[in-house]
Amino acid sequence: MYMSYTSKLNYSIISTNNNGHQKMNTIIILEWYIITLLVGMLLAFIVYYKWNRRHLELLAAKLPGPETLPVFGNLFYFLGITNEDFIYKIAEVGQEYRKEAVVRYWLGPYLVIGIYKHEHLEATCCNPRVIDKSALFSFFQSRSKGAFTLSGEVWKRQRKTVNKMFLGNVMENYVKVFNEQSLMLVEHLKKKTGLGTFDVSHSLMRCTLEVICRTSLGVNMNLIEDNNVTFPEDVSRSSEIILERMYKPWLYPSFIFKMTKTGKEMFRHIDRIHQFTITVIKRRRQILKERKTMHKDTEENGFHNHGNKDEDKFEAAPYIDSFLDCDIEKNVDDHELALEALDVIIGGMDTSAVSDSYVLIMLGIYKNWQDKVHREIDELFGNSDRYVTVDDLGHLTNLEMVIKEVLRLYSAPHTLRLLTEDVKLDKFTLPAGAIIYLSFYLLHRDEDYWSNPHEFYPNHFLPENISSRPKHSFLPFSIGPRGCPGLRYGMASMKVLLTNILRKFKVECDLKFEEMKHKPGLMLELVGGYPIRLIPRQPFIYHDSCND
Repeated sequence: MYMSYTSKLNYSIISTNNNGHQKMNTIIILEWYIITLLVGMLLAFIVYYKWNRRHLELLAAKLPGPETLPVFGNLFYFLGITNEDFIYKIAEVGQEYRKEAVVRYWLGPYLVIGIYKHEHLEATCCNPRVIDKSALFSFFQSRSKGAFTLSGEVWKRQRKTVNKMFLGNVMENYVKVFNEQSLMLVEHLKKKTGLGTFDVSHSLMRCTLEVICRTSLGVNMNLIEDNNVTFPEDVSRSSEIILERMYKPWLYPSFIFKMTKTGKEMFRHIDRIHQFTITVIKRRRQILKERKTMHKDTEENGFHNHGNKDEDKFEAAPYIDSFLDCDIEKNVDDHELALEALDVIIGGMDTSAVSDSYVLIMLGIYKNWQDKVHREIDELFGNSDRYVTVDDLGHLTNLEMVIKEVLRLYSAPHTLRLLTEDVKLDKFTLPAGAIIYLSFYLLHRDEDYWSNPHEFYPNHFLPENISSRPKHSFLPFSIGPRGCPGLRYGMASMKVLLTNILRKFKVECDLKFEEMKHKPGLMLELVGGYPIRLIPRQPFIYHDSCND
């Protein structure tokens, strides 16, 4: 009996163990099956991915460029570098491949091809089939969705709207606004004389923002004395963060970026940018509503408006009003309108203010050029207080040379395009799907075109030197379908503002050109700000006996 019980117990234990082993074996088999399936799916995806990219990778292998690592490509080039280091790193690699004038990078799975020779930039920028911005520009779209960031049909529609700002004979009306705002700026700057060194960009940003609010949005915001408006600082810092994100692919996924300290900071800046822009839009909407009511009351009382036609034409503000018309038709909310309008606001404010700041810095360092500019201004205006006119702009030749030299050195250092088809550049074929890195920074420092490429040398823009260079060796406003439509507007605004400042002040700056450090933003920004001192002056009236 005991033996029988023991036998049954052993059998039960053996049976249980066998069942356990069978279950364990089943689980192991299932796990291996799942792993094999996942590995097979991964391999199938890689084969499919590589097969679809075979044309891209085949042509990329024929392009010159630095050594790459599997999967990571050339990411190690940018690990640990600051935003300030980035532009110099790109320049270093560009110089290394100077003979080929084309250089290939892999940023993870993204093929980026850098070009900077004038003929290559012309062939790319002027190609009507190469107008799409890289997918990396989507990083800007949380801030704005206008003509700067978008592609396709939406871009074409918005570009037509932007172009309306610069059609017809409107420059005289714009110049009037440039004068009014710059003279208000001069009164503001008078308070800073005798107080030592200050960052002039703070005041210039508010002035140029006020100008763009009046000329493109039809609204007077009275910003020059308003320190509560942080829009300029928010734009500058958010641009810096967005551009830094572009060469850090580990920050590409939005859910990762939003969790980072930098991502949270960027969205705080963007929220304030949107709030300001919505305020401007609401103010313009109210102006139009009041004007419509006034016009209706006038007609009902039998009166007609015979006001200043030029002022009426200017106040039409075709840019923002075109968006407001769409708002009525499509019921677009203020936030969407803000996203669409912001590219013009930011472009008109940032580029002009940074350029003006650099001009004052350079004139403070290079006193010989400040003397030349002061002399031509004094000869043109004497001790009069009259406005700068459109005709005056053509006589400010020394000032124009200084502005252009600043733009050569510090305009937008680069931009990106997406190739939707193969493009032939000399002996190289750039494949569809590649991102083209257009380096204006290297173009404007190419010793083949510039006698003093790394110096501040306004004589680069003497007529004889201009004629000796290729046509598209100077591209501060880019060219082609994506070129900036506001070239005349931008140059005129800078000339008027700087002329009115320099009529009243001398400029001093303690910086040394060779020690200045820069970082990429929408322009090539000066690290540490734009420190100058202003000294009140009276114009010197030159007589014939004083002439050289």
